[in-house]
Amino acid sequence: MTKRYPDSLKQIVIDQYKEGLTAKSICAKYGIARSTLFLWKRQYAADETGQMPRERYLLEQELERFRTENMIFKTCGCSPVSPLAERLSAIDTHQEKFSIHALCRVLQVNRSTYYHHAFRSPNKTQLQIEDEVLKPLIAEIFSKSKGRFGARKIRSKLMGLGYTASERRILLLMKELGLSSAGPKPRLNSANDRQYQYYPNKLKRNFLTDAPNMVWVSDITYAKVGMDFLYLCVVIDLYSRKVVSYSISEYIDTALVTQAFLDAFHTRNPSTSLVFHSDQGTQYTSFEFCNLLKQHKITQSFSAPGSPHDNAVAESFFASIKKEDFRRNYYKTEEEFRTAVAEYVEFYNDYRPHQRLGFLTPNQVEKEFYNSTAG
Repeated sequence: MTKRYPDSLKQIVIDQYKEGLTAKSICAKYGIARSTLFLWKRQYAADETGQMPRERYLLEQELERFRTENMIFKTCGCSPVSPLAERLSAIDTHQEKFSIHALCRVLQVNRSTYYHHAFRSPNKTQLQIEDEVLKPLIAEIFSKSKGRFGARKIRSKLMGLGYTASERRILLLMKELGLSSAGPKPRLNSANDRQYQYYPNKLKRNFLTDAPNMVWVSDITYAKVGMDFLYLCVVIDLYSRKVVSYSISEYIDTALVTQAFLDAFHTRNPSTSLVFHSDQGTQYTSFEFCNLLKQHKITQSFSAPGSPHDNAVAESFFASIKKEDFRRNYYKTEEEFRTAVAEYVEFYNDYRPHQRLGFLTPNQVEKEFYNSTAG
């Protein structure tokens, strides 16, 4: 590890070197290498004022700021106590000579106020005017977060500034600005996807059944793959906790859950008394998916909004796969991720003991059930 020396010591060493002490004696006295001494000499050589380079830099920055402020006052002919309209007009006039940031700071005009003024036009609707005000604010918040913030966090920051906008609206504006956060990117659902019907919670946290294929539970999670995210939907049999099927897609849409359900249905061929339980995500409540289950005479059940414990079995599986696989590995490609999920599902169903199942595996539980009912 590189040893760190205080700036005060560096200054003492340089002063003694300038006074005529030899490099050899200074290095021996302070236990430093000759190369270190000359590095400090280059970095900390004082000018005639006796100030260090960093101090000079900060002073020069401060002086430049004062010069800019004086030039703005002289050029604009107004001050922070001038009427707002006069200050806004001055910013319009002189923004090519000075930055908007400097003009707003010196004349004490909130930048959002100026942008609202600048983009106001009689040919624009109120929504367009508001969007033009929001765009630079969104871009600034996104930049300060170093690309980490998505629509939800940007919305909270905007609310702190006194602006109100929905997450969907912010997503659309981010798309127009070409901004993409580091988080998962949910697909904006169309109007058809939002035509859904609510169902009661028939499960009511009763996670015990008497046989396989009486209740299936389903949920969706995501994982980072390369620079993108992929979504994983699972269907689990409540009796054995077996992952009956799963599907993977780059989109979190109705097609994702439809594929998982159809794979499970064709594999198991359940009776018409089956209950299919999920949360109230638009993928599960879409007209297309609800109609599919009706055609197969399957009863839907939904968790209450904001109640993940209503779907605790699916949540438990996701907790296991994230802890035991996702967080232990880095997937560069979709193929690597698909292979990893397939291997884990096989491990989960056939090898991993479950405390709730008396430390049997899901496959062992189903085998015991069918052996006991055979003949």
